[in-house]
Amino acid sequence: MLKNYYAATVRGMVKNRLFTFVNISGLSIGLALGIIFLLFVKGELQYDRFHPNLSSIYGIMLNDPRENVIYTGYTTTPALASAIREGLPDADHVTRVTHGGDQLLNIGDKSTYENGYYADADFFRIFRFPVIAGDPVAALFDPGSIVITSGTARKFFGTDDAVGKIFRHNQARNLKVGAVIQDIPDNSTLRFDVMLPYQLIEQQNPGISDRWDYNAMQTFVTLKPHVDPNIFNDKLKKLIGTRYGNSTPFTYPFADFHLYNRFRDGKPAGGKIQVIQFVIIVGIFVLLLACINFMNLATARSAQRAREVGVRKTLGATRRQIVWQFLSESMAMALLALVTGVLLAKLSLHAMNTLLHTHLTMDLADWKLWLFMIGLAMVTGLIAGSYPAFFLSAFRPVKVLKGLMPGNRNGSLFRKGLVTFQFMISIFLIITTIVIFRQQRYVQELPIGYETENLIDIPTRGNMAGKYDAIREAFLQIPGVQSVSAGNDDLVRYNGATNDLVWPGKTADQNFMVNISQVQYDWIKTAGLSLLEGRDFNRDFGDTMGCILNETAVKKMGLKPPVVGTLIGQNMVIGVVRNFSFNDPFDVTPPLAVFLNTGTLNHIFVRLVNDGQWQQQVQQLEAAFKKTAPGYPFEFHFTQDAQERKFEGIRSTWQMISVVGTLAIIISCLGLLGLSTFMAEKRTREIGIRKVFGASVARLWFMLSADLMKPILLAFLLAAPLAAWAMQVLLQHMDRHITLSWWMFMLAGLLAVVIALLTISFQGIRAAMTNPVNSLRSE
Repeated sequence: MLKNYYAATVRGMVKNRLFTFVNISGLSIGLALGIIFLLFVKGELQYDRFHPNLSSIYGIMLNDPRENVIYTGYTTTPALASAIREGLPDADHVTRVTHGGDQLLNIGDKSTYENGYYADADFFRIFRFPVIAGDPVAALFDPGSIVITSGTARKFFGTDDAVGKIFRHNQARNLKVGAVIQDIPDNSTLRFDVMLPYQLIEQQNPGISDRWDYNAMQTFVTLKPHVDPNIFNDKLKKLIGTRYGNSTPFTYPFADFHLYNRFRDGKPAGGKIQVIQFVIIVGIFVLLLACINFMNLATARSAQRAREVGVRKTLGATRRQIVWQFLSESMAMALLALVTGVLLAKLSLHAMNTLLHTHLTMDLADWKLWLFMIGLAMVTGLIAGSYPAFFLSAFRPVKVLKGLMPGNRNGSLFRKGLVTFQFMISIFLIITTIVIFRQQRYVQELPIGYETENLIDIPTRGNMAGKYDAIREAFLQIPGVQSVSAGNDDLVRYNGATNDLVWPGKTADQNFMVNISQVQYDWIKTAGLSLLEGRDFNRDFGDTMGCILNETAVKKMGLKPPVVGTLIGQNMVIGVVRNFSFNDPFDVTPPLAVFLNTGTLNHIFVRLVNDGQWQQQVQQLEAAFKKTAPGYPFEFHFTQDAQERKFEGIRSTWQMISVVGTLAIIISCLGLLGLSTFMAEKRTREIGIRKVFGASVARLWFMLSADLMKPILLAFLLAAPLAAWAMQVLLQHMDRHITLSWWMFMLAGLLAVVIALLTISFQGIRAAMTNPVNSLRSE
């Protein structure tokens, strides 16, 4: 029986090569995209799962009520960890973690920057990263030790055997390698190359561990067995009391940090899980499009297969046997498409990784992956072949052998409904692509508030900041350098914030968070900011107790002009700057207070003249830097590049939807090509007769195209309002967003119609130009 099914399937595929090509091509594209999405979903769901104690790890977060809205933050104060450690025995282990950025490591002449964190010793009791050598917990107890990854060890020594080796850290101190851990997996929320003892932070910032007004660290805990997190939260709230003002700390499962990282009004509101859900839905719809092609072509060819079904039933075949025959055909198509789909997925994986900023891999030796892929192909084949199998197997042999085809009208309506569904999805994706592209361009074109193009950011390391005055003087001697300043933040992102600022007239309901930063003299001039009132930090005035606010801070504090001279705590406001874009570009500008610091800062800013000679100027900056700060690699980037990276997320989303939308159109057009070919063949004699009676090629083309264009126009009428609703919901989540316009929908509909017409016209014009003598010869 199986042999007969196989033989019939092969004969049918060879005999109908066009339909075979259309079906396998559509299924291959759908399966390739399905495989890539499967790898993406698998990778996202496995984030942080390598920690054996993941279920007991919690991060401490803060709910901060401001202006009738609760904002949720991941950063906490340094003093919180000590308070939990001393006052809450339900916490098994507690650690503070802060990102230290790039850390300069030297051994002899070899030096590199490595991504580093600072943490308490309990970090490696909480997070169980696999250890290769040494004791990472003991290493973090020792301020003279460092924990490195296997990749860092091999970079310097060519082997993992690095315990006991001595690094020069930031040209400021020697650190001994206390442990080597395995390279951090790609699916880890916390990623670093080196881990440094928290005591180094305390040495550089005396008294920081007692501060309750500086939210700049993350706090993680593990709870003892059988401790209820809700009860722990109640105890935590009582322990902290009013030290956080109106803010409330609470535990949040670390297992949810990656997938459920968005909060709205103090409660989880999705996050990366919504991307996964979107990917799953899109993958299902794309596979459905490919299945629809199979259903359409199979039911369209029902007249050709009807006699075959009639003869088989007459010879004793049961309906179940015929169902299995047609299902075996669709399964065979799906398995053939799987081979091509796997190849397509493998070839396009690098491009998709670049597009989605992921690290997807396809291990063809993984039997579980093959099980999933074969299962995906079988389910696809079953869905694709189910309707044709039950539709064709229901034919009654007496009628079909007499040439009486049942359900022609119903079959035609069903095919038009499927075509409508196909193009409805395609048009929806086109509209989504246009809207997201316009939103991306809109936000990118909003005024940033300063000139980013000729502003260079040079990160500082170790005691490099102590040489700032010498570096500044050397830079200012270079032609084309307009001004030099420095800051604790890079102008694009401000991480520090506090709700402990005091100003005249402050009320109880003004307990909001204010971003804070520290800068050097000439900060406004170098950054290119616009002054609304007052002046910049100036050496002639000293300004050691000065303060600069942005517009939002002035407005939210309720300060009345003149603002200059107002005391913010012990600091006097000397200037107010116009709002400029930082942190989230899609939200309104948050309040910012900037203070003077002539000590250690993390970034040196250099403003160049816009004369097109930046490459030569950078070379001169490098020479001056190496002469003034020998032993430090020269590292720089343009602030404009950092600003552009803020849009990678929405840009990746737009690119992904564009690719999926293009593939959806291709699959839909493959189905249209098959249907138009079939309809042209079916109406060959009708076309011949019409040509004999004088019908023009244009009229015949219109006649053949009209039937297939109606469902596409209906698809537009259905997709447009659905897309409008979905895009409106999406845009409402952004404070800065475009307004939907009619041309976005008309452009999408026009594109779909033009593409469909081009697909249909190939067969329509070919059929219309056929010599009627050839089609009517046998009449």
